[in-house]
Order: sequence, then structure tokens, then C-alpha cells
Amino acid sequence: MLTDHRIEQERWARQRRERKALARAFGYFIANLAPWDWFVNPLTLRDRGLTPLPADASMARVENWLLDVQRQAGQPIGWMIAEEFGRLGGRWHCHGLVTGVSRMNRRTIWLRAKQDLGYARIERFDVRRGAAFYAAKYAGRLPGCIHFGGTLAGVDLSKCEQSGSVGGGRDVAVSVALPKGFFHTCLPRRHR
Repeated sequence: MLTDHRIEQERWARQRRERKALARAFGYFIANLAPWDWFVNPLTLRDRGLTPLPADASMARVENWLLDVQRQAGQPIGWMIAEEFGRLGGRWHCHGLVTGVSRMNRRTIWLRAKQDLGYARIERFDVRRGAAFYAAKYAGRLPGCIHFGGTLAGVDLSKCEQSGSVGGGRDVAVSVALPKGFFHTCLPRRHR
């Protein structure tokens, strides 16, 4: 006797459609969030020992690098970083967008990133090439894979604003409006 997997496959197909819709909506949100100047694709940290750094330590190094770029810029900059783990070996790397750096020498910053962090490529942001959508594809994956920092859309993300949301709390910046069901697509199976 064959087992009917129709309901399971329909659920899988619906979740896949929702993930794509989430990434597309988040891509529009990211693309219109700031006048992006650079697309960092990818930034891979050099292993300094026998084992690679954990993701949170890697992210801290990238944020420190971005704060150093901000000091060199002499003005507030903003960024969006999307974490990714490679298919082979699970090596951590990230992709990002940076704003507020249009007057800086990209090559100098790129060489410094290569020296301090590891493999890096920094290109000029071109909205027609879809960098915001490329980074947004991580929105439907594990939580915490997309990070925003610095000053974006006139909001200093290091400071919390008073909440305008129902139920109170503290908002940093308001995200794109999404149906409630989308938030469950980001959670690993064990948390559903």
C-alpha cells in the first residue's frame, strides 16, 4: 500500500511560496531603506587557528570593521549584513550593503578588509543588479541571519525609539508589513 503524501507536499509548496514572497518583500524593503553605495559580496573571515570562529564572533569582527570604516568616513554610515554558511564545510561568510561611503576610496577599504579580515570583494551598488534581493533571500531562513547597523533612513540603530506598536515594547525601526504567518516560516522546525 502506498502512502498519500499530497497534504505534506501541498504544505511544503505553500511554505516555499511564502518564503519567496517574504524574501521579495524584504528585498524591496532593503532596496528602499537607504541610498546604498557599496555591495560587499562576499566577506569571508580568514581562519586564525585550527577551528573557524563562531558566527557571533565573526559578526562582531565585521561590525568592528564597519565601525572603523565609519571613523575613516568621518560621518555616520549604515549597513545591512546577511550571514551565510557555505554548503561545503559550513564556512561562515556574509554579504552586505553599505551607505554613507560614496566619497571614500573603495579600493583602500577593500585592501584593508582583505588584510584584516580575509577574502573580500567590494563593488559599487547598482540597483539594477539586484544586490538587495540577493541579500534578502536570507530573510526566510534561520532567524538572526540579517543584521542592520549604523544610521539607516535617518535612524541611529544603536538607539531605541519609543514604541508605536500595539502592546508596547521598544522599536528600533519599523519593518515592512508582513502577514503573521510569515514569521513562522523563519523558525526552525523544533520551535514551531
